[in-house]
Amino acid sequence: MTGNVHLKRSRGNIDDAANAALLVSVFIGVWQIVFMLGIWPQISLPSPAMVAQTFAKITLNGSLPQSVGITLARLLGAFGVSITLGTLIGFTMIKFKGFGKTLNSFSAGLLSFPSIAWVPFSILLIGFDEFGIMFVVVMSSIFSIMISTYSSIRNIPTIYIDAAKNMGAQGVSLFRHVTIPAATPSLIIGLRQAWSFAWHAIIGAEILMSIVGLGHILSVGREFLDMSQVIASMITIFAIGLLVDRFVLQKLEDKIRKKWGLDNHR
Repeated sequence: MTGNVHLKRSRGNIDDAANAALLVSVFIGVWQIVFMLGIWPQISLPSPAMVAQTFAKITLNGSLPQSVGITLARLLGAFGVSITLGTLIGFTMIKFKGFGKTLNSFSAGLLSFPSIAWVPFSILLIGFDEFGIMFVVVMSSIFSIMISTYSSIRNIPTIYIDAAKNMGAQGVSLFRHVTIPAATPSLIIGLRQAWSFAWHAIIGAEILMSIVGLGHILSVGREFLDMSQVIASMITIFAIGLLVDRFVLQKLEDKIRKKWGLDNHR
């Protein structure tokens, strides 16, 4: 049975890779055709080969790898703060119901606030430094963590809690073996959503507040009218976001669901 499950997953991964390769091939083909038709000048829409050359150039001169490392380091630090504070505040919202209800509505409003709008506030409050960039990322992602923590635990069916209490579970044991497993699916959805907000925020903040990072490379391409560099930066940003979600967050979700007996695979 286990072998069949692994075989199905392997086939699924191969199919996903094949579909992704096909989609990328079609996209590049359409891009090349549009370039050859000359609808836009080369300065506005370079060919895939021109973008590949620029990508190779900024990779070999070290600017792209360095920028990726700096951006991810900033993101991990700020996102870690968001997860820690957001989870603690979410638990506090559960503990104090009146406070939780009010803050939940307040957070929902701030969640719809564009991340780029935090940039001028951060510049005036903190300045053009690492803490200013981290502030933008934290403020863009923490409310998603707070809301998902609050909603996930609050919406656990009461029958689960009552049944566990009738069997003697209480305190830490109830929280660990019932509350957390029941809330896990929604918590992970909130985590992935918060990651998306944080990734958007770090790029926007770097465009306006930093002289290093992926956002800065994108900004330099815009300033020098180098569309090849702009597109190369955009592809890198997209690829990193996709890879982190697919091979880190989704793998984490699968692992946690399996641990708590929530895996639907047969």
